[in-house]
Order: sequence, then structure tokens, then C-alpha cells
Amino acid sequence: MSEPSDWELALAWRDKQASAGDALVSRHYREMSRFFCNKVAGGDDPADLVHQTFLGVLESLPQFRGETSFRRYLYAVAHNVLHAYIRKRYKRRRELLDFTELCVDDLAPASPSSIVMARRQAQVFVDALRQLPVHDQVVLELRYFSGLTSRESAQLLDIAEPTLRGQLARGKDRLRAAIAAGLATPPPPTVVSLADLDTWAAEVRAQHGWTPDGSLADDP
Repeated sequence: MSEPSDWELALAWRDKQASAGDALVSRHYREMSRFFCNKVAGGDDPADLVHQTFLGVLESLPQFRGETSFRRYLYAVAHNVLHAYIRKRYKRRRELLDFTELCVDDLAPASPSSIVMARRQAQVFVDALRQLPVHDQVVLELRYFSGLTSRESAQLLDIAEPTLRGQLARGKDRLRAAIAAGLATPPPPTVVSLADLDTWAAEVRAQHGWTPDGSLADDP
């Protein structure tokens, strides 16, 4: 017998079947933990935000018709949770925060990433991601940490694929510059290639046991 789809589990969870909720959370918990782990200011915050995400999913399921993939729905809730977290940290009105400009590192510059790497270059790679605008960081981490294609990332973020490709190229340029600045201590300046980004991302995935996620087409 085949395993139930995400939406079958979600609908069963909505109908008060706790075991279905447990199975759904277990299926996506690691992916959501990865989404939040490099975007927060405190050590316990990722787990709290993952909890809030699944709670938000459960609370909104009665109003949702399942017209998209469950993962896209899950990521939409996760984005809302992340943005609410950042607004709370800033204690400012919603309209004053631009997530295409605001960096996670602005929240708490002295707070280290919850991703700790053995090699300096890989750690600079992780830290540099936090110095990018939140939207760019999300786009790049979907590519490097989740192993998603441009098409898959565009589907999750509900944007056109050509737009996503442009954002990805821009983000890579910004990331390379941030890493070069972080490694150039002392000078001379460091040249960071696209191949370097792939190498360090693979190192992060290997050290933390992150494997590429499944297809977005697993839901009806």
C-alpha cells in the first residue's frame, strides 16, 4: 500500500486525527528547520518558528481547499511566520520593513548563525548569506541547501521562473562579494567563483546531513 500524500495527511489532521498530524510534521520537520536555522537571532528560535509554522498550517486548514501543493502552502505559512518574527524583533510597523532590503544580520549583528561549520571558508559562506536581503537569502538557500531547481523554487515562492532566475543571479553576485569581503582578512582581496559557492554549499549539506528534498509534484 502506498503512503498517503501530504494533502491526505493534512485533511486527516484537520479532521482531528492526531496520528496524521504527527506523520505530516515528521515528514517536513527537517525541511522547515533548515528553512529557519540561518535566519534567526537566537539559539532556540528555529524550533519555536517551526512549531508556529505547523500550528499556523493546522489553524488555516479548514479554510484551505488544497488547490496547490502542500509544500507550497507550507512555505507560504513559513514565510509569514518568518516575516512576523522579524517585525517583532524590529518592533516597527509592517510597511516600514522591506524584505528585499532588510538583512537577517541587521536583527542581531553579534548573533552567530546556528549553522556551525568546521572550515573557515564554509562558515564565511554561511555567515555571508545572513548579510544578504532576506528574500535573496531565501532564494539562495532553497538552491544551495534544499537542492531545488529554479522551477521548483519559483513554484514554492509563487513567482515566475524568469523572475526567480534573475533574483538567483543577483543573489549569487551579492553572496560572492560578501564572502570575498569576509575572507579578505588580511588583504589581498579574495576572488570567489560560482564553483566555490557550489563547493561550500555541498560541504554544508554533507556536514549537517541535508539531502535534496522531494518533488513538488507529490501532491494531487
